[in-house]
Amino acid sequence: MSPMPGQQRVAAVILAAGASSRFGSPKQLAAFAGGTVLDAVTESARRAGLDPIIVVGQTALPLPEGVVRVANDDPSAGMSRSLRLGLAAVPGDTPALILLGDQPTVTPAHLARLLGARGSTAIVATASGGVLAPPVLLEPSAFSLAEQVHGDRGLRDVLRSRPEDVAVVEMPRHPPDVDEPVDLEAIAEACPGCGARYAPDPTGTTHAYIGASPACWAAFGELLAREFQDPAYGRLHRHTVDVYTVQHPGEDDWRQRQSVAIHLVGLCHWLEHGLDAERVIAATQAMLKRDRPDWPWLEPPSEYEITVRDVLSAASGEEHERLVRSWAEWTWKAWSTHHAVVRRWAGHALD
Repeated sequence: MSPMPGQQRVAAVILAAGASSRFGSPKQLAAFAGGTVLDAVTESARRAGLDPIIVVGQTALPLPEGVVRVANDDPSAGMSRSLRLGLAAVPGDTPALILLGDQPTVTPAHLARLLGARGSTAIVATASGGVLAPPVLLEPSAFSLAEQVHGDRGLRDVLRSRPEDVAVVEMPRHPPDVDEPVDLEAIAEACPGCGARYAPDPTGTTHAYIGASPACWAAFGELLAREFQDPAYGRLHRHTVDVYTVQHPGEDDWRQRQSVAIHLVGLCHWLEHGLDAERVIAATQAMLKRDRPDWPWLEPPSEYEITVRDVLSAASGEEHERLVRSWAEWTWKAWSTHHAVVRRWAGHALD
C-alpha cells in the first residue's frame, strides 16, 4: 500500500530498544517469517504505506534497509524513553503510528484500519476485550502525551484517562508480544516439510503434492520470482527446484515417490557428478522416458540446517549461488541414509 495522492503521510515509530533479558538474546533478531522479528514489523509498516519508518533501538542493533535509526542505548530507562525519542524524530507535522518491535504478527491490514479511523480524534488505538494496546496512532497534537509516561510504561494508562480523545479500532485479539522463545514458537507455524517457521498464512495456497505450508510455499514463489527476473539468480533455477522439492516430500503416494526420487537424482548429478543444470535436466528427462519403475517411498529426514528462508537472504547473484549450493549440500547430507539407492539410480540415468 501507499498513501493516495493528496493524503497526508504517516510515520511509523517502532520501539525496539528492549534488552531482551527474558529472551536470552536480542529478540528483535530472532528468525521469523523469512527474516527477523524486527523485519516482520518493518515490512508490515512499509506495506501499509507508512513513511518514514523510524526504529528506536540500540546502536549495535542491525536494522532493515531503508529505515531511520534513532539510538537508545539505555534500555533500562524503559519504553517511555524510546517513545519520546521516536516521536522527536518524526518530521514536521507528520502523524505517527506507534508499533512495538516485538509484535511480528501485526499486519498491514491492521495498520490500514487504524489509518482509516483517523479524523475526529487525536488518537486512534487498538482495542481487544476492552483493553487498549499498541499499535496506536497519534496526531501531532497528541505527541506531548509521551511526557506523561515514565519507566517501562507505554501510553495505555494515559489513553484510559482520556477516552474522549481516543477512536477505538476493535480487533479480535492484540498482536502478541515476543518476550521469551516459547512466545515465538507459539505464534509461528512450522512447515511440515522443511520445518522452517513462518507466520501462519490461512489464506495462502499450497501445491497439489509438494508438502509445504502456505507460507513456505509463498517463500519459494518469491525465490522463483527472483530467478525468473534476474539471470544472475536464474542460472541455478533447476537446482533450487531440486532442493526445495526434496525438502518437501509430502505424503506417501506415487507422485510424491517419483518426485522425490527424480529430484534426489538431480542433486546427486549436480553435487557428485558435476553436471550443470542443462545436463541434469537432460539426464532426468531421459530417465523418466526410459524407466517407469515403482519408486519406493524414502523416509525423509526430520530436520534441515538450511531452508528456503535462508536462501532468500541473498542480496546478489553471487551470494544466491553460494547459498543455493550450501542449501543443496546440507539437504543431500540430510538424506544420507538413502545415498546408496540414489547413487544407483543416478548412475543408471547416466548409462
